[in-house]
Amino acid sequence: MIVGEVINSRYDIKMLIGDGGMANVYLAYDRILRKNVAIKMLRYELSKDESFIKRFNREAMQVTKLEHPNVVKSYAVGEYNDQPFIVMEYIKGRTLKDFLREYGSITSEEAVHIMTQICQGVDQAHHQGIIHRDLKSQNIMIDDDLNVKIADFGIALSSNEADMTQTNTIMGSVHYLAPELARGNLATAASDIYSLGILLYELLTGTVPFKGEGAVNIALQHMESAMPSVLEVDELLPENFDLIIGKATAKKPALRYPDVLEMIEDLRLVHIEGAIDAPAVEELEETMILDPLDGDEFMMEERERMPRKSEKRFSPLSLLNGLAYTFIIIAAAVIYYRLVIYPTRFESLHAVIPDLIGMNETEARNTLADEGFEYVYIDVREVANSDIPNGEVFRTHPAENVRVRLVEDVTIIIFIATDETSAHPVDFLVAEARD
Repeated sequence: MIVGEVINSRYDIKMLIGDGGMANVYLAYDRILRKNVAIKMLRYELSKDESFIKRFNREAMQVTKLEHPNVVKSYAVGEYNDQPFIVMEYIKGRTLKDFLREYGSITSEEAVHIMTQICQGVDQAHHQGIIHRDLKSQNIMIDDDLNVKIADFGIALSSNEADMTQTNTIMGSVHYLAPELARGNLATAASDIYSLGILLYELLTGTVPFKGEGAVNIALQHMESAMPSVLEVDELLPENFDLIIGKATAKKPALRYPDVLEMIEDLRLVHIEGAIDAPAVEELEETMILDPLDGDEFMMEERERMPRKSEKRFSPLSLLNGLAYTFIIIAAAVIYYRLVIYPTRFESLHAVIPDLIGMNETEARNTLADEGFEYVYIDVREVANSDIPNGEVFRTHPAENVRVRLVEDVTIIIFIATDETSAHPVDFLVAEARD
């Protein structure tokens, strides 16, 4: 325990304010900055493990470069008695987990407001190549004005019973764990997006979707069980929330949001009926549970799978046919690659989707043409009771600031109010989408 000591003649350690499987967090006073800071120090028992030290130091240097209003600022890194540490911004407030324990579920507007901030912080990190790996309500700080900051970017690794162990080298609290991480695969941006979907479910319901005794039981639910609907908890919630959560928590990473920015766009559309596209159906995703077979049943099934003797006869004609089909397939693949894949991959120019929000169709088309985009499509959607101005661009696909090839299609989505006279105000978060 280092409480009461002065680290590196600069930091007065006041008290322990948090501990975890990998590090302890102390409240300290910085004599140079003249303010309180939080110091996260690698646990003593792990400071003897060279692999932990390397990872801690490498990722600590990464997060010191990450600056965003919704991310806890990291000031510096250092070492004390062979224990590396990070000096971070000290946040007065409580964790999102404690906030939800006190208030339970919150309004859908508040959930969108909080979730948008979390997503914006994660999006900034992903643009800098930083994966959080342990997004959960315990790692998010919130104040009384519902302003949030994300902590523990890139360095969290839990080891208690509620989490996956260090021995298994699976990172992240099991209640928010993406299926591919439960299988032992590396963390990616898609893994963080899965955790964001779980966080949105928790904000709307006050609890996590999968529970059980032991980490393995919960991890299996993430891998095999369908995501429960938030409407089962509150039937008055907009159905669009289920679409967002379903897309963010798809079992296959490729079916989730391609980036956090698109999830933010859908969050802004959540209260507009029918404005969010349904996620792709995951065919054959459901796990089949079979009764165990005894030895005799297993051998009988294996015999049935084996070809009969008459099926094993060799035919020179069948060999020639097989070679001919193989040659045709290879030739077709080579021609397709040369005529389609190669020109698209190496000869097409790229550009960034500009900000088109608020423009009319003509202005948007001209702006895209100036950038070099040739294939522009207009998607006009009628929306009842909306205060979104008629004929203005509300959304694009791909989204703003996404870098794409000029030969790709760009879709402009425009909303038309079907009943302007009876339109009623939409919540403040939807109105912000026009800004």
